[in-house]
Amino acid sequence: MIKIAFLVNPISGKNGNKLEFKQINTFFDFDKYAIEIRYSSSKSDLERLTKECIHKGCDIIVASGGDGTVNTIAKFLVNSNIKLAILPRGSGNGLASHLGLSKSIKKLCSSIKHAETVHIDCGEVNGTYFFSNFALGYPADVIHRYDKDTKRGLSTYVHHSLKSFFSKNKDVIMLEKSDKPKFCVLISNTKYLGYNVSLTPKAEINNGLLDIVFANSRIDLALKMAGSILFKKNFAHSVSEVVLSSNDSCSAQLDGEPIHLKSPFHITVKKNCLKIIV
Repeated sequence: MIKIAFLVNPISGKNGNKLEFKQINTFFDFDKYAIEIRYSSSKSDLERLTKECIHKGCDIIVASGGDGTVNTIAKFLVNSNIKLAILPRGSGNGLASHLGLSKSIKKLCSSIKHAETVHIDCGEVNGTYFFSNFALGYPADVIHRYDKDTKRGLSTYVHHSLKSFFSKNKDVIMLEKSDKPKFCVLISNTKYLGYNVSLTPKAEINNGLLDIVFANSRIDLALKMAGSILFKKNFAHSVSEVVLSSNDSCSAQLDGEPIHLKSPFHITVKKNCLKIIV
């Protein structure tokens, strides 16, 4: 009997996130599969549900939500035999976009039954895992602003992106072995930030490397974003390890969620540490 748990973040995405048995039960033979659907009420509750699923011996855990939901679940599955499946229901879905995963429940269930997997790397910053990206400065400030808003969706994201860009924040971010402060830094394991926006177009998810891109100023950021989005230019380069430092008030984000970590930030790669169904 193959045990599958669907863990649902009900507030993911613009219009919320719902999943019912009637949407999936026609795709599985219940003589072969034991299916359960669990809704989380908070990040800590989702962590609790994930641990319960691991303790019960689940073979597959499905993350129904965005990159933050995936991160909350996947960090407990690193270097385990449990397979992760993703139903992208978040605002950005950068990891799912990189993997080409569909929002279709039918396609998801078909993939689960075939159980074809890829092994992906994960980044680690000060002992905390990320599977899509980590950022300091501007991209993180946008996430902090967006997280406080009750509205979701692209228009809300653009609104906070513009407010953050023209704000008076003066973060000081230093890259090891560089004497010039950076305006912002993005370190990514995937091509996409979300909404199919890419600042690291050549990032690979299982090459043992992370892609880093930074801007020295607001003008430099604007030029690089325009070059990346409009002309598909690549301003990133690959690293296996990097150390960053910042002022205490500098915003940080990890997989699309605001995070509070103390500087300095020691970032490394764990190779082929997570199994994802594709």
